[in-house]
Amino acid sequence: MIRPLTPGERGLAEEAFGDALRLDAIRFLPSPWPFDRAFVPGRWFGREWIVWPRRTLPSDVADAPLRTQAVLVHELTHVWQAQQGVNLLTGKLRAGDKPASYEYPVGMDCDWGGLNIEQQAMVVEHRFRLLHGEAAPAPADFYDRVCPLGPRIKT
Repeated sequence: MIRPLTPGERGLAEEAFGDALRLDAIRFLPSPWPFDRAFVPGRWFGREWIVWPRRTLPSDVADAPLRTQAVLVHELTHVWQAQQGVNLLTGKLRAGDKPASYEYPVGMDCDWGGLNIEQQAMVVEHRFRLLHGEAAPAPADFYDRVCPLGPRIKT
């Protein structure tokens, strides 16, 4: 069943993005087999869609394990990118879908604008995980410097 974000999911989005993400038009679209992972196709019919495998879509991602919440944050990054005018299809074609497509450089030379759409989504996802006590590839100051979204990490 197509559904909007729950209040708990909206809270996760606000935690990760502050007020940078327009939430009212976002909808989950449960997908049948053969789709086995979540993705954001972009805006259709006035809505921002997150296609999520039906068998793994919880009724409220906010009540799911942290790794599922982190996937939502990753996909919401793609929604944010689309809201900023990024064409997700060409962005995905440029980024690719190999493991290296999701890896980002950790260092002073890393810049948000130089990252592909998957690298940006991983930065936001890892920042979210770090905020919740999980390990991330870089320290908090890296995410505060590189990621333009959400509040600063308190260390």
